[in-house]
Amino acid sequence: MIFSDSNFILQLCFDKHIPSYYHNIVVNTLSGHKIEGTHEQVKQGESTKISVLYDIPNYLEVTPLATKPVVDIKKVAMYEGYLIDLNKFKGVDELVSQTLSRNPRKNLISKHKKLELNHQIRYEYYYGHIDKNQYDDLFTVCYTLMEARFKQKKIFNRYLLDWSYYHKVFYPKILAKEASICVIYDQTKPITITLNFHQADIVFSFIQIYDVDYYKYSLGDIAMYKNIQWCYKNDFSIWDLSKGATDNKVRWSNHTYRFYCHLIFNRKSVVSKMLVNLQTQKLKIKQFLRDKGIIGGLFQLDRVYYYTNMKKLKNGKTFKL
Repeated sequence: MIFSDSNFILQLCFDKHIPSYYHNIVVNTLSGHKIEGTHEQVKQGESTKISVLYDIPNYLEVTPLATKPVVDIKKVAMYEGYLIDLNKFKGVDELVSQTLSRNPRKNLISKHKKLELNHQIRYEYYYGHIDKNQYDDLFTVCYTLMEARFKQKKIFNRYLLDWSYYHKVFYPKILAKEASICVIYDQTKPITITLNFHQADIVFSFIQIYDVDYYKYSLGDIAMYKNIQWCYKNDFSIWDLSKGATDNKVRWSNHTYRFYCHLIFNRKSVVSKMLVNLQTQKLKIKQFLRDKGIIGGLFQLDRVYYYTNMKKLKNGKTFKL
């Protein structure tokens, strides 16, 4: 018996695929909007595997198909996620005044003014169109900034090894308005880059990176403000900041949710049931250790992954156009 792993959000955003165990319509329960996907083709032999589907936000309603009577689904609560429900406010300034406390609000205004006073700042949003050479340059800069940032922190970034794939698929999605890039420039130099995916009325924040040379300006907050401002102008309801309890996400979000893992198996197979129960307990223990601050706090797996995966980057896995 073999486990088959996949990521619900990445499948939805990259391929518009919804696993064939569910209806192809996903409902955003916060706004009522629907996301329509396609059913991925089940490969030969896949039907005998136990499918482990990670990262299903509980505000997205996925409905199992009744036409698969032998299939059962076990759900396990995992990470906490963060989002900004834009419908609760009339615009970005009202959101800032009611979401941020006094000191962060003053800091945002002050740092924003200083940034624009001390540098030649401009803001660009690429959505529906971008020059291919400019796109290539931005992805190269984004990779370089991420690599430098995570070498500095000695924490592994899981996106680095697959950057060539992301570079390939993101461009047509921008042209189709299924993705966007928000960039803050100092003259011609990108100092923050935000990559977003779009599904119906939701913007999924994929990657946000900034130039550490500008750390004193709190670029994370300024980029957050500019992205939210853009979301309002383009009539989006949700900006999903995903998992990871960073100070920035906690400060700006006004709604938390849970990611769930679904284990999909044949209910008539005793072996499948046994393996799913074991995997469920493993996932619950791992999440318990996260919630208690042991994994991610006292013991950081990303530091271990940094040292094991940096060898791959040094052995020719780096991003090259």
